[in-house]
Amino acid sequence: MKILIQLSVLFFLFISIPAMPQDNGTDTKAKKKNEVENDRMKIKKNKMEWKAKRQQERAEKKAIRQHEKRLQTKATRKRMRKDRQKATRTNQNKKEFFLIRLFKPKPRTGAW
Repeated sequence: MKILIQLSVLFFLFISIPAMPQDNGTDTKAKKKNEVENDRMKIKKNKMEWKAKRQQERAEKKAIRQHEKRLQTKATRKRMRKDRQKATRTNQNKKEFFLIRLFKPKPRTGAW
């Protein structure tokens, strides 16, 4: 009798497992497709926002540069450019062109 009960329980377990409803897989495919499309749309939206923000920042920088340029004379801009070149050369630990160093007036000290 005990064996009969065990067999019947096993029989019902094995029968009930395949009787469960199965997914066709169409819903999951559709969900995955929608998720991919949503992700693409999010990426595209973020890219468009980034481009707009970048374009606005560049326009602001350009306007500031033009405003600063109008405030200075041509001689001032030329002097600023030379000072900037000299500063970058100094920061990079590079010497001036040898002819410039050769014919530059020597600094005078108060020793003699």
